[in-house]
Amino acid sequence: MLRKTSFLISILLIVYSYNYAQIIDLQEKQPTTENGIEYGYIIKNEQIKSNKGEEYSRYEITLYATNKSGCSKLYADKKYILSSNDNPNLIATFNCTNANGKRLTAKSGTVKAKDFYVSVTVKENGKDVNQNVKAGYFFRNNETIKDNIIVLVPKGERPIIQCTVNNLPELQ
Repeated sequence: MLRKTSFLISILLIVYSYNYAQIIDLQEKQPTTENGIEYGYIIKNEQIKSNKGEEYSRYEITLYATNKSGCSKLYADKKYILSSNDNPNLIATFNCTNANGKRLTAKSGTVKAKDFYVSVTVKENGKDVNQNVKAGYFFRNNETIKDNIIVLVPKGERPIIQCTVNNLPELQ
């Protein structure tokens, strides 16, 4: 019995470590590369805004991921038993740790791979019919996926951005 329990626990730890998302602290204009994908952000606009007597620094930020691996990446369209990911095409989540989210502004943003479809022939009522079926998600070599967000942070502070890399299962 102890042997079976130990085996089950070790399997769960392996699966958990495979799905474990890595968190990276990003610096402005200094992208970081992980597994061939470059993650970074650019501040496009900066303003001072006031709300009810309080002043905030308002930033328009472009979050991005660029595939610099030398090859296109094709990700499986699968739901895993222990995966809590509702977005199977999520490449990364960017969080602004000092954003307050006031006045309908963001605290985070995401970048996602595009859907990838293949054409298949199926028999329908005795006839061959071509259908497009989603096979997974595609991230081309040298492609950049972006998301634009607006954040409010305390006046005088710069946004502090963390990137959570999602380890998607690649098709080989």
